[in-house]
Amino acid sequence: MHIPTITVLGATGTIGSELVQLLAAAEAPVRAVARSVAKASALPGVVRCAADLGDARALPAVLAGTARLFLLTDNQAGFAKLQIEIVRAAEALGVGHVVKLSALGASHHSKSWIGIEHREVEDALERTSLRWTILRPHAFMQNWLGDVAESVRTGGVIESPIGEGRVPFIDARDIAAVAAAILLHPEGHEGRRYVLTGGEAVGFGDVAAALAKATGRDVVYRPITMEEARARLERKGVAREQIDAQLAIAVYQRDGGPTAIVSEDVPKILGRPPRTIDDFAADYRDVFRG
Repeated sequence: MHIPTITVLGATGTIGSELVQLLAAAEAPVRAVARSVAKASALPGVVRCAADLGDARALPAVLAGTARLFLLTDNQAGFAKLQIEIVRAAEALGVGHVVKLSALGASHHSKSWIGIEHREVEDALERTSLRWTILRPHAFMQNWLGDVAESVRTGGVIESPIGEGRVPFIDARDIAAVAAAILLHPEGHEGRRYVLTGGEAVGFGDVAAALAKATGRDVVYRPITMEEARARLERKGVAREQIDAQLAIAVYQRDGGPTAIVSEDVPKILGRPPRTIDDFAADYRDVFRG
């Protein structure tokens, strides 16, 4: 079976690097694009391409010959403008199908500017002649590999402002698997929006229990207030707009409702259940042990 060239933007990130590996394993011709490709693995059929996507002059070379495009950039303020320029260039250069990584809260009415900007890109994509598929994943389990892992290693504790909120966290490897399935076989996925979640809504108490089981050490969950969370992020030097966006999402998760709903899109596309928090904890136990 002939597979046309697939270009992956954000190819060295959490999702992009996994996606490139899955596509390479399927023997697809891949162009892996990132600002720096020093971290990119050398894989059969994969051409690594270093490019500054913010420079419009680089887009023709990045996208030339692309049949299918995975659209992912950093969630920095103003990313919508960058992604919309990429979408326009993709249309002009004859890209056949775009798979955009969006977010669960993509909406014109979101209290998080991240959700608003993702929706703006979705709108721009809809206005083109391109075939497209939009992926709206929930919160990633891999986000726990930073500050959460550090607090577990040093104090055996998880702290979060979402209180007793329950979230169907998703393993980023499942997001990449869904993207790979669509990029390899886009038929039937045109014009579709998929909500990607784990198979169960869980609280951080459940996450603590899963990590305790996997690591063999005591791990507890301690809720903190939104004010405490803001102060901690400020002390770390996180930009105010990023803090505002993170805490707006945390409020949604704390309050429940739509953020606790489990979607069936992952098992429908992959033909298997999504990974669980126990699966994640077992696979990454060494990160939490230190």
